[in-house]
Amino acid sequence: MSNTKKVFEDLLKTVLQSEIAEMIGSVSVSQTAVNKKYLTMDEVSKLSGIGTYTLRQLTFSRAMPHRKVRSRIIFEQSEITDSITNYKKIGWDDPENKWNVNAVQSQITNFYQDKEKSPMIEDIFRQLIKEELESFSKEILSITKKEKQSYYGRTVLTIKEAAEHFRTSPATIYGLIKEDGMPHLKIQSRFYIVLEEAEAYLWRETAKSYADSGNIYWTQILQRLDWEETERELAYKKALKRLEERDF
Repeated sequence: MSNTKKVFEDLLKTVLQSEIAEMIGSVSVSQTAVNKKYLTMDEVSKLSGIGTYTLRQLTFSRAMPHRKVRSRIIFEQSEITDSITNYKKIGWDDPENKWNVNAVQSQITNFYQDKEKSPMIEDIFRQLIKEELESFSKEILSITKKEKQSYYGRTVLTIKEAAEHFRTSPATIYGLIKEDGMPHLKIQSRFYIVLEEAEAYLWRETAKSYADSGNIYWTQILQRLDWEETERELAYKKALKRLEERDF
């Protein structure tokens, strides 16, 4: 192994150790702050000065990030800043050819092929991650077993809190749970929403609703979401198998 490669790996290992240590620290937090604040279509229109019709067009033909809660569209302000800025600056022009249908279709076609490539840098990361997770797995397992009430650092909301967060009614949240399968917890007769899972669920369902109607830009987003979900499931199964094989 050359000195340069050794120095590089040592640096990566140091960074990775720091990240994992921070992750372990966050596990013991019982409730994370709800930093996201969702805005309605009218609120975004007032703040941006862009009409609601144009905002709807941006959500469709420019895939501006948003979430559908049944028929209502809500926006997280930090997610739409770039879209609003670009529209005000260049309108519907496409100087970078980002919205060319043929180009997007080609990216969709080539997506999985590109993901199958395995550059040396990714191999190095995989090996380091494997080594460091083996070192920290016992500590992580100990913390999560002891503090399950924290739900691994995620934010648990009541139905009322979830309704307020997603700018809708408790009845709509109940409907999303019972009719549409929104992820939730049920403790005795009460339902709870895990914020991070609910946001991911609404994001994917939003992308799917557009992709099903043939929107090429949202099809690209959905493709990436599906691939990431598959990768997470594979990683989880491998980690679970490794933990089961270890004798703690």
